[in-house]
Amino acid sequence: MDRPHRCVVFAAALSVVLMLASPASTPASETTGEARQQAWVAQASAGLAPPVIDALHLIVGFDRRLLALRSYLRAGDALSARWSWSQEQLSLYSSTPEGKAAEVDIDAVAAAFAAANPDFSLHVNREVRSLELQIAHWNENGSVGTTAAALTADLERRFSDNRALLNGDGLRKALIEWQPKSAAALAAPGLSAHGQGRAFDFQVERHGQVIAGTEVATAHRQWDAAGWTEKLHAAVGAAGNHFVGPIQSPYEPWHYAYTPVPVISDRDIR
Repeated sequence: MDRPHRCVVFAAALSVVLMLASPASTPASETTGEARQQAWVAQASAGLAPPVIDALHLIVGFDRRLLALRSYLRAGDALSARWSWSQEQLSLYSSTPEGKAAEVDIDAVAAAFAAANPDFSLHVNREVRSLELQIAHWNENGSVGTTAAALTADLERRFSDNRALLNGDGLRKALIEWQPKSAAALAAPGLSAHGQGRAFDFQVERHGQVIAGTEVATAHRQWDAAGWTEKLHAAVGAAGNHFVGPIQSPYEPWHYAYTPVPVISDRDIR
C-alpha cells in the first residue's frame, strides 16, 4: 500500500475512534473544543523529555495539561534539574550529606524561632511529595481547575482558528507569556520543591495548638497580620543562608526551599 493511501486509511480510522470515544449526547462544539485542546497539548509538548510527557499523560483534562505545560515551558533549560526525583532518590535523601545538613539547618530555624518567641514553637512538615502524589493533587485541586479553565478560555479566543494550529512557536509563546489573575495553589506536577525533598512547610504552634497553619485562604490573616511572616523569616535568616523563600505566587509565607549552595536573594524561588 503506498504512503498516501495509508495516510487516508489512518485518518479514516482515527475519525471512527474519535466518534466512538465521544458520547452521542456530547455537543459538537464541546467535542471540537476538546480536540483543539488536545492538538495544542501535542504541539506545545513537542520536544519535551519522556518523563515530562509521561506525567502529562497522567493529568486528567486537556485544560489541566495545558496549564502544566505552561510551567514546563517557563522552566526552560532548568526543567530537568527541577524535576521530581524517583521514590528511591527521595528515600535516600535524608541519609545523604545534603539531607543531613538540611536537618541540622531546619533544627536551627526552629531553635532560633523558639528563642525569639517564648511560649511558641515551629512544627516543620518534612514530608516529601512523590510525582504520583503531585499528579493526584493536580487532578483534584479546585484552584488548578479554575486557573486551567481561564487559560483555555483565553487560548480559545486567540487560537480558535484552526490555521493558528500550524504555528507551534506562537502557541508556546502564548503559554509562556500568559498570566493568571490568581495563581493556582499548586506547582505543576514534577516541579514542586517537595518532589526533591528540599521544600519545608512551617507552622506556628502554641502548646500543641496551631496558631498559623498552611491554608492559602488564611495566609494574610494568620501570618501577615499577626506578624508571624516576618518572625519566621527572621528565624530562617538567623539559621544561615541555605533557605530561599517564601513563595510569592501562590502566596505561602510558611514555605521555604533548602538549597545546597548558599543563596543571596531569598524572595523568589520560582
